[in-house]
Amino acid sequence: MATDTAPAVSRSAVHPRVGRAERSVVIALTIAFAAVLAVWAVVTTTYKAPDEPTHVDAVLHLAIGNEWAAPGEMHYLAATQASLDANLAEPASRHQTWGALLEQFPGLTATSIDQMSQHPPTYYAIAAGVLHLVHFEDLRWDLGVLVLRLFDALLVLPMPFLAWATVRRLTGSPRAALVGGAAIIGIPEVAAIGASVTNDALMLPLAGTLVYLVVRLLTGDRRVRTTIWIGLLLGAMLLVKGTALPAVPFVGIAVLAAGLTRATALRNALRALWTLAIAAVVGGWWWLRNLIVYHDIQPDGLAKYARPPKPFPADTAANPEVFLRDYWNGVSRTFWGSVGGLTQFQIAQVLIDGLTVVCLLGIIVWAFRRGPSLRPAIVLASFPVILIALHMQSGWSGYMKNTIVAGTQGRYYYPTLLVLIALSALAWRRVTVTAAGTTRLAVGMSVAATAMGLYGVVYALRAFGQDAAFWIDDAVVQQFDQTGALAAGGAFTLASVAAVALVGTAVLLVRFMRRPEFTAARPTVDESQPPAAAPRPGVEA
Repeated sequence: MATDTAPAVSRSAVHPRVGRAERSVVIALTIAFAAVLAVWAVVTTTYKAPDEPTHVDAVLHLAIGNEWAAPGEMHYLAATQASLDANLAEPASRHQTWGALLEQFPGLTATSIDQMSQHPPTYYAIAAGVLHLVHFEDLRWDLGVLVLRLFDALLVLPMPFLAWATVRRLTGSPRAALVGGAAIIGIPEVAAIGASVTNDALMLPLAGTLVYLVVRLLTGDRRVRTTIWIGLLLGAMLLVKGTALPAVPFVGIAVLAAGLTRATALRNALRALWTLAIAAVVGGWWWLRNLIVYHDIQPDGLAKYARPPKPFPADTAANPEVFLRDYWNGVSRTFWGSVGGLTQFQIAQVLIDGLTVVCLLGIIVWAFRRGPSLRPAIVLASFPVILIALHMQSGWSGYMKNTIVAGTQGRYYYPTLLVLIALSALAWRRVTVTAAGTTRLAVGMSVAATAMGLYGVVYALRAFGQDAAFWIDDAVVQQFDQTGALAAGGAFTLASVAAVALVGTAVLLVRFMRRPEFTAARPTVDESQPPAAAPRPGVEA
């Protein structure tokens, strides 16, 4: 037994109380995000989200009772291939049911490989259960895909709330917290990925909750149950996909650093060890199994078939400049908005580059300032830094093997999304020195985030209506009528609802940012620092 000096959990003493107005804005953000997710789920052409056919096929394998194959050994179901062949080749109204496809096209294809068996089967097993709940054999196959999209949208729906809660805990500022919640809506790719069939949809809320609990730990909540939950969530993430692996050292660093002094060093080290042990028991065993069975922590599901080793042409070699250029372009594009498969359409390049540079510079220049928030900021930053290092090493290794800069997907960074938002909150609140300036910045960022969400909705209509044409004409209407899960009228109505929800949320955000208690005077205490709390005795098991 060891005593612990954790701060009191008195909300009124530590953080501003959540009032009715703030609670209403959080609810409005959630409703607006739900409407945006619904638009992306319905408007995106079936199978035109990144890797969606392979994710659907993997779900179907488990739904019909197949075993989870070894990496590189899972072949497409013939029924899945038949649905791919029928997609866009016939009106959606003529698509067969999954039951009919499975009966007419039994068994597996001979050559098409589904690489998703390189991941743990957790997401796919849960999604297969959802298909059984809706009796998917009786559903038209594209509507079965839509059910999975809506299920994934429900999984990621808490993200604005988690962002709000994380920033509020870190900064103590209701305004910064609401801007953080709005930032989720301001990244169109989050909704595009969250409303598609993908295991990233399960990773997002798990990682978001983990980051929230780590922030609690770093700001004084060092109760044993908080640390246990961190271990359990990390273990659950490890059972979803390999993008959770950088969270292992991140959690170790966070638990070790929380309240670290010379007197508590041994206790923190032991706490970090048993936290990681919990994660290992829950989900880490999968990756140990990979090492034992395949001699690789994550075997490439397509390595033997699609990515054979390929030497560089004569008199050429790997070029770091080419690698960094392709890496930057690929990651930034698919982080902010690149829809319609992997690279078919992307939002304006000037927005992508501008937002990426501004956000990174803001974090680098202002997030790490001396004071109580410095340690939490450094610990939080370790998560994306570790992920970037591992991802770039993997990308460079692949480039050396087959001359291709592959895997540059911005969604791989989404487990760190709340970390990036939290660091941005610390940074941008230090930009201005007057109450009026802070208000203008908060209003501007709130409006910009909701405007980006609206831009994403309009862009989805353009991209999947008629190859990103700016206007909506008869050809767009016909396209949705022919291939959409909803006819054009339903899709446009849903988009209109999302637009109204986004505009209404923007109005609520602006009104909240201009409340008299925020605009009267600039606080003398830096709001970006976690508020001090009186210690209380606690007992640690």
